[in-house]
Amino acid sequence: MSHIPIASIRFAGDLSLWTVLPILVVAILIVLFLYQRETKTLASPYAWLLPALRATSVALVVLILAGPVWHRRQVIGTLGRVVFAIDTSRSMALSDSHSPDGRANRLQRASQLLTGTASEPGWLEQIRQTHVVDVIAFDEGQATPVWSSDSDKPLPNSLDLVPEGQATDLSSPLAAVLASINLDAGDTDEGLESVDSVRRSAIVLMTDGQDNATGVQNRSARSLAKQLSVGGTNVVTMGLGTVDEPPDVGIVEVRRPETVAREGRLAGEIVMKQFGEGTAPVSLRIQSQGQTVWERQLAAQENGIRSVPFEIDVQEIVDRLRSSGPRGIDRTNEVLRLTATVETSRDDYTDKNNAVEFRVAASTRDRRLLIVDGSSRWETRYLKNLFVRDPAWNADVVVFGPGTENAALPRGNADGQFPSTDAEMSAYDAVIVGEIDPSLMAMEDRGRLMRFVAGGGGLIVIDGRFGKLRGLTQTEFGELMPIRYSSATALRQPLGIRPTTLGIEQPALALIDSSAALKQFWTQLPAPSWAANVELAEGAEGWASAIVGGAQSTPWLATRMYGSGRVFYLASDQTWRWRYKVADRFHAKFWNQLVIAAMEPPYSASDQFVALGTDKIEYESGSAVEVRTRLRDGRGNPVADATVDAMVMRNGIVIASVPMTIDQPQRGTYRGSILALPPGEYSVRIRASGFDETALLASTPFWINENQTGELRRMSLNQNTLQEIASAGQGEYFHESDASGVLGLLKPMSSGTVIETDTVLWQSYFWFCPIITLLGIEWWCRKRAGLV
Repeated sequence: MSHIPIASIRFAGDLSLWTVLPILVVAILIVLFLYQRETKTLASPYAWLLPALRATSVALVVLILAGPVWHRRQVIGTLGRVVFAIDTSRSMALSDSHSPDGRANRLQRASQLLTGTASEPGWLEQIRQTHVVDVIAFDEGQATPVWSSDSDKPLPNSLDLVPEGQATDLSSPLAAVLASINLDAGDTDEGLESVDSVRRSAIVLMTDGQDNATGVQNRSARSLAKQLSVGGTNVVTMGLGTVDEPPDVGIVEVRRPETVAREGRLAGEIVMKQFGEGTAPVSLRIQSQGQTVWERQLAAQENGIRSVPFEIDVQEIVDRLRSSGPRGIDRTNEVLRLTATVETSRDDYTDKNNAVEFRVAASTRDRRLLIVDGSSRWETRYLKNLFVRDPAWNADVVVFGPGTENAALPRGNADGQFPSTDAEMSAYDAVIVGEIDPSLMAMEDRGRLMRFVAGGGGLIVIDGRFGKLRGLTQTEFGELMPIRYSSATALRQPLGIRPTTLGIEQPALALIDSSAALKQFWTQLPAPSWAANVELAEGAEGWASAIVGGAQSTPWLATRMYGSGRVFYLASDQTWRWRYKVADRFHAKFWNQLVIAAMEPPYSASDQFVALGTDKIEYESGSAVEVRTRLRDGRGNPVADATVDAMVMRNGIVIASVPMTIDQPQRGTYRGSILALPPGEYSVRIRASGFDETALLASTPFWINENQTGELRRMSLNQNTLQEIASAGQGEYFHESDASGVLGLLKPMSSGTVIETDTVLWQSYFWFCPIITLLGIEWWCRKRAGLV
């Protein structure tokens, strides 16, 4: 089959077209300027025709400098289509060699196969005359076009690709090719020929086989390969690298809490890997501002991954940061910028995974908690001991009712008293309410507690076996409860507590570090001897259920938002049973995490007029940053009618301005969301109408992190994955040592060829004849005009 030839003009001179064009324009202007002396007295059309003829002929002469070439391309037969997809993730920067000569890395070796070397032509040159060839690059995002034989771009000498991708998604190039099949076909003859010319096609994945991108849903590389094969596109895979894991020591992850108390200790663990024959001892270190704050020497171990716990006293670090901070700014937390590093005396395959930066917010203010209960039951006693003794909390306990020291609810602002004003109540971050007789809590007390929650406070309600809370929910207090009591009043005896699908993802229920084993862990906790029979209220969420036999369950931990605050409900009061043989290990962790989940995050920094903060200090790439601020005038009164913007800064330069909306007018608080920031370090400050910018000094930092994908967790070639993809795509797998087999498989796919011819126009009659013709016509016109 012979296709209609495609022709185009190209420029192959010593000077580029863009260099010649300015010279051409200048030459035309000179011709027009010189000619006007002779043509200004001539009648039309000679007044404009003569300069136009001379300028056109001069332009053709000047264009000779650009070397015009007439390129003609004709397809004979049916071409195959080949798409080479090159992995540009970080693991492709590995060289698979310890030799001092610095052998080319995986990406460079893949590029050399396509573009060739000085002594050997590359694959692109060898098949471009018989195939339609495309080159695309991929990592964790959408595949990117690099070169195509259908374009006007010449054959590249190198691809200039950089292995910077933070993860690998093997499905992205397959999805890109699948989406392109027949998309260029139309009703025209040219469109039909295009479809016919690429009827037999293949995609070649050139990668080390790592597939670790997160957030990719419903896209399996194997299933996409199978879809491509059904449509006539075979999937060929070529593995780069070594199958054996190279000797390497590195840090995979640093697990730690997001916040820590100033007087507390930062506890976490470093997940590290160590592979290689005859593994050697390693040194782990954590540094802050260049100073070592934790260090441990580890003995050699077998190949694999292990977790190393660490514990750091943060008091000294916080004091050092506070002493160096600007005056006039009150910070409720200081950001601890820490770096974990690992070192070994043996050969280390790469140092790119030897250090990990991480940050933790150290709270510099005591969090205030109020515990109110109608009896001194075991749950309340243990909670009192837990929070009163914890230096990170300032806890007040109010116990009243029959059988206690206070028959009625004591009100006031002293220790052991319930707040008598909204201002006193707002000083707390969260309130824990137990089983209270509704007759002992006046309407004003209930209203004060409801306004506290609506304004952003946290509330945790713990049910009791005497059923007094049921009566309290029958008042207006029931509006904020996340549950409704069932008609049956009988209490159920659960077999155990199980987190729900939603609850297992919540940090409050993460009592152990392994998310995979978390569900099994909850089954091992001692079950309460009873649980209230309740149902979720409209708009509430169930985070854990009490299993009562068979497939039946009742909500055990429920939550909902009420105004700007969050309310939690527990259907039993026996979490103290979790202390059996392990003391506070799980009981304290659960309650600390639950109270923090209920609390509104505190503002990070404040000055005389503004307080602001973000919900976290570290965010994954693509996450929204929630900014909160509170405005006060010179007298300390809330300002609710200002136009407020959050100014996002990087390296001291404002890069974005985000409008904020009023949140609670009575408190002068505003909220806003910052979206789509690239990874890096940022800070945010506030600009508000009616305030001079120099008055609003407070700012707070935050970080956008690269998504943690474990790209360098394993560095060996994942041969099994590539073999499975090739099998699903009706193709074959080749190792780079057998790279010639790839070309041998691709060549028979084409039954056509491309004939390309170049005519050097500036050395042919096709260029000089128009110049002579234009000059001849000009001479004849000059004679007719009387100029000769």
